[in-house]
Amino acid sequence: MKINLNEVLYAASLGLDAAEYEFLGVTPGHSKRIAALSILAGKAVGLTDNELIDIAAYSILHDNALTEFNQEEIEYKKYNGGRAYSPTDFMIRHCTIGEINTKLLPFRTNNRDVILLHHENADGSGPFHRLSQRTPIKAQIIHMGDMIDTHFNLLDQSNENYQAILDYVRANTGTLFSTEVTVPFCSYFKKKHMKVFAFDNIDGFLRSSIKHHEDEYTPQEVHNLATLLARIIDFKSHYTCKHSLGVASKAEIMAIHYNYNQEKTMRYYLAGALHDIGKLMINNSILKKPARLTDEEYLVMKNHAFYTHEILKNLKGMSDITTWASHHHEKLNGKGYPFGLSAKDLTQEERVMTCVDIYQALTEERPYKDGFSHQKTIEIMQEMAVNGELDNSIVQDINIVFRFYHLSDQPSVTEILRAN
Repeated sequence: MKINLNEVLYAASLGLDAAEYEFLGVTPGHSKRIAALSILAGKAVGLTDNELIDIAAYSILHDNALTEFNQEEIEYKKYNGGRAYSPTDFMIRHCTIGEINTKLLPFRTNNRDVILLHHENADGSGPFHRLSQRTPIKAQIIHMGDMIDTHFNLLDQSNENYQAILDYVRANTGTLFSTEVTVPFCSYFKKKHMKVFAFDNIDGFLRSSIKHHEDEYTPQEVHNLATLLARIIDFKSHYTCKHSLGVASKAEIMAIHYNYNQEKTMRYYLAGALHDIGKLMINNSILKKPARLTDEEYLVMKNHAFYTHEILKNLKGMSDITTWASHHHEKLNGKGYPFGLSAKDLTQEERVMTCVDIYQALTEERPYKDGFSHQKTIEIMQEMAVNGELDNSIVQDINIVFRFYHLSDQPSVTEILRAN
């Protein structure tokens, strides 16, 4: 399957930034601005084309572990009298988890410790106490970009703001930043570059300033990409921490059951992993409410499917994935959301994704219920089919395919299909 990783990450950054805004208060566009700053600084220090591609990707992913860390801290508080991690522990843990996560993906150059050390200061005063000489240049660049975007409004293109940025970088050379990065950056970074950070300009800059390639991903690499993205999505809430990968794996099983070819099966798996990416835009007060949602809260929650569409819609060559992912709450009777599509509009792939999502959700624990058994879940879905919401033939297929799933401890795809 051909994938332009950077384009996928640029799209996902909308959701990543929403999570960072909720947890850390960063402004929208944070990840892309760091990517733009990192490209400019990378060019200044002489990074190769492949290194520039990677540093842009790593800039988007610099806080990929934030939602996962949030869940870890909740568990930590339970056993430590409500005490949260210290700021240093926060830096260490989310950098460590983020480093592990990024090892899932096939990058072009050596990126060891880039995420792990992206909060290190040049003088060794960072969380891991690494001097700049022992910190990868990409990590140093991302750290500087992060600090600049945190301290300055990069949408302000005034001469005063531009000069203040240069003064800040120079004043912190030798403490926060190394001369290896700051000297070439301050020489390269011109007033005209401030235009890059405008909302209307930054996407064009990210696409035009570095080379872009569609790479052939193996099935395992597609699974790894899906796993990383699903972890970011699902760890927003304890009760959905396995939901997207559950949907992805079951979507894959049904794709094989329906004899989709390998390429289509991989794309379907990725769509399953991404179907709830819009939930990154939904506040945790709703996602983690330990009771059923009010009507008003449910209306807010329903927006997640539309946000999934908005996040994914500009992915070149992935319109099918966008459709399969964002239509998972549409119903045959036209009473679904976000677009109110009906039977005449919905393909088999969309209908299957809806059924798989419902099956996964019903069998999972929620704040207000235990996970239902396979039999109870199928009974509910059959009733929905009678009401004109679901495709009854697909419900019957799911009943046949997944009745074995609950009789074995995490059976393989082959085992499930062989049992049917």
